[in-house]
Amino acid sequence: MSDSFRRATGRKVVSRASAEEVGVVAHLLVDAGRHRVAAVVIGRGKKARLVDWAQLSSFGPDAVMVAEESALRPPADDREQAAADGKLELVGKRALTEQGNEMGRVEDVSFDPDSGALETLIVKDRHIPAEALLANGSYAAVLHPGQDEISGMRLSD
Repeated sequence: MSDSFRRATGRKVVSRASAEEVGVVAHLLVDAGRHRVAAVVIGRGKKARLVDWAQLSSFGPDAVMVAEESALRPPADDREQAAADGKLELVGKRALTEQGNEMGRVEDVSFDPDSGALETLIVKDRHIPAEALLANGSYAAVLHPGQDEISGMRLSD
């Protein structure tokens, strides 16, 4: 069963060890090259913390579970700090083909809550396979125009 970035935002993050809430999901940091969620960003800015996907016990419909609070960490590099600042949030990002043609904005992203694998990007009314995602930066998400889109249209249309 799929989940989506929009539904995940605001979901409570709970320590399995203490049964205490440690924060809420601000957004999900994507590894575009691997087409998967790399980390969950909890909070924003200087107080933001991240938990690597591999450190999650589960990503449930009501809460995200981490084994213990020590799994949360500060941003490790400039990319993670940009994510903590909300600059790499995929939902709402401008979607461009690699030729620079604007497709619209990313309205949502579906993913597998067990593995973190991205499934589809929703841009306008198009459902685009996650494999089309080439990069995600502070300005735009870049998509490969050769990928066929699920609804039958091509990205270059």
